[in-house]
Amino acid sequence: MTSGLWYRAALSDEGIVAGYVAAIREQFADALKAVGWPDGACLFVTSRDARTGRPHEDENDDTPVNADALFFSPASVSVVPHLIAVCGAKPSPPPERACATLLVGTQTDWDLLRRETH
Repeated sequence: MTSGLWYRAALSDEGIVAGYVAAIREQFADALKAVGWPDGACLFVTSRDARTGRPHEDENDDTPVNADALFFSPASVSVVPHLIAVCGAKPSPPPERACATLLVGTQTDWDLLRRETH
């Protein structure tokens, strides 16, 4: 059973340059693989373009250039508590769908994020 609580880890530009996101992504995927990929266990990253405030999109890379936070889904918390601690992640609402990129998980994990209504 999961609590429904997401965890958010703020990122700095230095962390992105140093390959921090790539390392967390790899460790996260390895941990999920070891326990059989639990449903809903996923990792998102968010980013915004510094000029427009809108999501930054780069078709050549699936890690946003201006990444600002990692989001650990509720189903991943029991699998990767060590990563959550290392990243200094804090309880948080889920990421905004428009700014999120799925780093580890399945296409159905997008359903965990709220859809914008107009």
